[in-house]
Amino acid sequence: MRKFISLIIVFCLTFPVFAAKVKYDPEIKVDENLTIPLRNYGVFAPASFSIYAIGLYVGGTETANMKLKDADVPMAIRLVSLSNLLGMNKLISELRRGFSYGMSHDKEFLKTIQTRIDTFLDMLKNSGKNPKKNKHITFLYLPDKGTKVYFEDEFLGEIKGHDFKRALFGIWLNSNCADPKLRDEVVRIRKK
Repeated sequence: MRKFISLIIVFCLTFPVFAAKVKYDPEIKVDENLTIPLRNYGVFAPASFSIYAIGLYVGGTETANMKLKDADVPMAIRLVSLSNLLGMNKLISELRRGFSYGMSHDKEFLKTIQTRIDTFLDMLKNSGKNPKKNKHITFLYLPDKGTKVYFEDEFLGEIKGHDFKRALFGIWLNSNCADPKLRDEVVRIRKK
């Protein structure tokens, strides 16, 4: 038993967080008239090893996490896999759990968007894509259009509604999110 525990400790210590190696585009170009700047990024690293990083793309100077989560402005979250251990099924499981945190466990609200959550998760599952190390998925919200989902640069689909965007972005931005340190990193305006 001691050997097993020692192996687990060694395993965890040999997977440090490599946030500096994550490369994010300085902006996302939506079209000729709209670019969304990178605000900041952070690493989701439970048990001292990196699973993925997220970059928050949004203009302006607002840094209040709940105002950003609820904002009806163009914005994006880019999720970059930092490990081959993050498969699509693992990501979908994390996202499914995250929706509850993203809306402070408001079951009544979640019921109103459950069909769209299922459509979104099925879109990822049925994409045939696998978020191996250094691959990214972008969730791009545009007011009056919805949340567009891309794997690398391939468009997977779109989910309508500002309410869905609030729940999805709430996974990382809500006050009750799973990783407050990550949330605080991404909402902070990055020094250039």
